[in-house]
Amino acid sequence: MNFIKKIFFFIFLVFPMLLLAQEIELFQQFNGRYDYLAFGNTLNVEENTGGTQGCVILTESSADFSLEPGQTIVAAYLYWAGVGPGDFDVLFNGTAITPERTFLIDNGVRMYFSAYADVTPIITATGNATYTLSELDLTEVIPNYCVGTTNFAGWAVNVIYEDASLTLNQVNLFDGFEYVSATNEDLTITLENLNVLDNLGAKIGFLAWEGDSNIAINETLKINGATLSNPPLNPENNAFNGTNSFTNSTELYNMDMDVYNIENNINPGDETATISLTSGQDFVIINNIITVLNTELPDATIVLDSIVGGTTCGDKDFELEYTVYNIDSTDELPANTPIAFYANNSLIGQAETTTILPIGGSESGSISVVIPDAIPADFTLRAMVDDDGFGNGVVRESNEDNNEASEEIHLLVFPDISRLRNLEVCDVFGTETFNLTEATALINPQNNIVFYTTETDAQNEDNPITTTEAYENTSNPETIWVRVANPDCFVIGSFTIEVIVCPLPDATIEIEDNLFACRQRDLIIDYTVFNTEGTAPLPAATPIAFYISGLLIGQSETEFVLPIGGSEPGSVTVMLPDSVPNTFTIVGSVDDLGTGTGIVFELNDTNNTFEITVEFGSIPPITMLPDLLLCDIGNNTAIFDLTVQDDLISEATDDQIHYYNSLDDAIANTNPIVNTENFQNTSDPQTIYVRLENEICFTSASFQLTTQNCKPEIPQGISPNNDGINDVFEITGLIDVYNDFELHIYSREGNLIYKGDNEEGFWDGIPNTGLLYKETVVPTGTYYYVLFLNDAQYPNPFTGFVYVNY
Repeated sequence: MNFIKKIFFFIFLVFPMLLLAQEIELFQQFNGRYDYLAFGNTLNVEENTGGTQGCVILTESSADFSLEPGQTIVAAYLYWAGVGPGDFDVLFNGTAITPERTFLIDNGVRMYFSAYADVTPIITATGNATYTLSELDLTEVIPNYCVGTTNFAGWAVNVIYEDASLTLNQVNLFDGFEYVSATNEDLTITLENLNVLDNLGAKIGFLAWEGDSNIAINETLKINGATLSNPPLNPENNAFNGTNSFTNSTELYNMDMDVYNIENNINPGDETATISLTSGQDFVIINNIITVLNTELPDATIVLDSIVGGTTCGDKDFELEYTVYNIDSTDELPANTPIAFYANNSLIGQAETTTILPIGGSESGSISVVIPDAIPADFTLRAMVDDDGFGNGVVRESNEDNNEASEEIHLLVFPDISRLRNLEVCDVFGTETFNLTEATALINPQNNIVFYTTETDAQNEDNPITTTEAYENTSNPETIWVRVANPDCFVIGSFTIEVIVCPLPDATIEIEDNLFACRQRDLIIDYTVFNTEGTAPLPAATPIAFYISGLLIGQSETEFVLPIGGSEPGSVTVMLPDSVPNTFTIVGSVDDLGTGTGIVFELNDTNNTFEITVEFGSIPPITMLPDLLLCDIGNNTAIFDLTVQDDLISEATDDQIHYYNSLDDAIANTNPIVNTENFQNTSDPQTIYVRLENEICFTSASFQLTTQNCKPEIPQGISPNNDGINDVFEITGLIDVYNDFELHIYSREGNLIYKGDNEEGFWDGIPNTGLLYKETVVPTGTYYYVLFLNDAQYPNPFTGFVYVNY
């Protein structure tokens, strides 16, 4: 049979499970003094792996059910399962049962099914008894499953019952049809909609099919990462082993009805739990899962009964009366449950209950609190029961979201004038004015602010100052009184204004009248910054901006501190936009961040700009330049002296002439050609661009470089002695010029000793054919050549002699 099991394992590898299983999901939920038990039986006569009775399956089996006195049936749910597409016409204690829901796993080769029916009326009417499921006939399909040892059938009933002696529990029934196997080694099931108020007595139950007691390869069952076990019935490495936790039976062949304690695996507040299963061989199907969770807890709430205080300006003392309740609860609220009081989120007082509050009970109390100055006039007064003052509760409750009572409070507060400030202005123009609103700039602008020259006028609201933004002082210094009021309260305060003698710089700028504007060329602006009229040094890094028609075109800054009467020249390079007209005005502005805003406090802020009118210039175009033609030295290239064009371009010694490979480079004045006297072309023909520039402007032109095939220059002697001089028969203008040439070398006797072409290169005095072919240098003497260029320009061969000497 172990061999057969291996065959089944192979079949699953070749035919993996199709995605026809149904996910385990919440089916029914019960809340009350409830618990559950399960009963049922297998139809296998022995375990399907390692058995001795052959391929046998029963069509019926029985199991006992009984409740204790005082326990009442709430619901009873029947599940039956087996191999094949399903037998959905069964009898339960003689009553015909039709499934209300069915489940199926289909791997394309074999199918496994389960069915569900509500049998509450049958169990309620019959009560404690022996129950039999019959007419579950799988005898025709079972042989196909015995081969793979996955033959099974069985049934189970989950009974939810009520018992007045129980704590309040939440019972959740999840069902579906999911599996693990050698081809699906991991299965994760998320149980949702849980309400874990207390983990005391928490437990979980499983109904599973086809587990084998003698197969335990990588078989695990976990909840929230912790391994579940119930030894010796359910060891941690073989959870699904044909056992029944309710009867402690180990002969529930190929089905499991097991229950586990999970007090240490689930925490109060959890709303989900993660079930993880693994199996390296055993095929296990999960049909349903049941959780039982304790829900017996108190529920603390609080009400603010009375709030007294805050009825006059500046009053922040309050007397609070409150009541704590334990109404919607299922347990007592302990004494010393903490209470915290907040103004918005700031803790302002603490208390606690003094007695145990029974279910439905309450307790009243009072407390005095003072609202801190940092709390705004409009705030939320919050009373929080089960709060330690840090937002933390100490009592586990059935509802953690109803611990707060709150009231919106409006304090009658005096306006804050602590940030009222004195004003000073420098004696610059002789008669100075003050903007009084600068003294109250840090006071809440929502207040009503009025200025007066006397305290009496401020108290009586008489003779307010009307020129608040341009007030001329009548004495120096002078006290100004201010009345600041909100809708509830007002306060009187004062500040001083004073005209003082200030040492201040005075920045001005001039632009040099030597601007040469040229289209497509940067403009260099020379300028000088002065501190001529200043009474204090002008700081370094004073910003400078340059504009055309309000458009910022460049920025700079001073480099050094300018002493009184000092100046500093500078220069800035700018790119002029194409939209600038031929005649335009440049504005230089010192102490300007480029936004029209300065950073230096000066004696005079009205003399920071300088304007100059500029006109774009141009120079005459370059006359047409001749193209340059040279003999090809190989691959259609030659070494050109570009500077032969210089005198044709310009004879002025101050003019600058540069050559470029592209027009864009010539316009941008980038990447000029460096080796102008020995320039080797990269294409044939190649266009060269020239830029002529002087201080006024620049212009550009172009000419072409071309090559031609010239008559080769043939030497009359070589000395192939490896001294680096005349070691080869170097024919100028041949290699990579006439690509199809053939060179023949003959001895004095007329014997052909060498044949060469463009790939061979120059002859090095060594034969490569004929009677003298020895791959050594030929003897001293005269040899004769025939050079075929194979070119239409030179149809006849070149002939002559070459003398070889060492």
